[in-house]
Formats: sequence, structure tokens, C-alpha cells
Amino acid sequence: YFRGNVDNPEELAGGFPKSREELYQYRALILGSVEAAAFTPDQLRMIGEVVNRRGGGLLALGGRRAFDEGEYAGTPVAEVLPVVLGDRNAGAVKGEEEQFSQLAVEPTREGLLHSALQIAATERDSAARWKDLPPLSSVNPIWRAKPGATVLLTGEGSGGRTQIVLAYQRYG
Repeated sequence: YFRGNVDNPEELAGGFPKSREELYQYRALILGSVEAAAFTPDQLRMIGEVVNRRGGGLLALGGRRAFDEGEYAGTPVAEVLPVVLGDRNAGAVKGEEEQFSQLAVEPTREGLLHSALQIAATERDSAARWKDLPPLSSVNPIWRAKPGATVLLTGEGSGGRTQIVLAYQRYG
């Protein structure tokens, strides 16, 4: 959680904030590989409200207990994400469920222009450097972005299927 200034190291010792007053002190939230069941229904609503009503930031990281595998589909958190949850096998070949794959990651055109993905001095050098990076391990594939979202990074797995690796949107 990011508030700007954390007043003391014990501030979050009690875990995730349980009230709106506590949670609304933060300007941004980061959800790692944690399943939706780790939160109460009210906490899930509060996370959605931080983004939707208060204009806070949300960074959702993938992992085995995130996104579809974390059962976020249909929750208030899924509503504010830039990607579509609930179609975990939409990009898989019929009868094949893709759990783990190695992805050759590549920025989209928008990604090459985004400052967060500039990994060299020029756009051209940055694009070349992305091609030289090793594959990324992926679990919990994401296949579709929501209307209005911008996909910055994609990854091509086995069979040439492309997954979303990084997307963002302005929301709320």
C-alpha cells in the first residue's frame, strides 16, 4: 500500500485495512499473488472504491493466486482492472488448458512509447534490447484487454498464441 509517508513500521502489522477510513489514507495499492478469498467482501469493495471513487492507483501483479486463479472474476477488483477475467482458457487450443508457459515478451507500439518501458536511450535501441531479453515465465494467462485499456507488453507462448503481459487504463 502506498500513502506517501508511512509513519511507523507497525502501521500495517494488523494486515490489510479493515475500514474505509484506514484504506482511504492510501493513494495506491499493490496486489501481489494473493487470492480474492484473502479479503472480506467489504475489503474487495473498498479496493474497487479506492480506484473508482477516490482515483487511487492499483497495480495488480500476476502469479498463481492472482487474476482468474485467485478467483477475482466477478469481484469489484475485477471491475477496475484493465483486462478481462473469467475467460482463462479463451486463447488456448481446444481441450488444452495453459497453466505455465515461457513467453517471448515484446512491447506493443504504445509500449515502445511509454516511459515505463524505455530500457535504452532511444526508442530504436529500446526495441532492440527488448528482443534480447530472455523469456518470461507465465502462469495465469490474460487474453483480452477491456475497451479503453492500453496493452503495453505482450508475450508469445507456445503455438504462437499471444497473451497480455502488461496493460493499463485510467479509471474512475
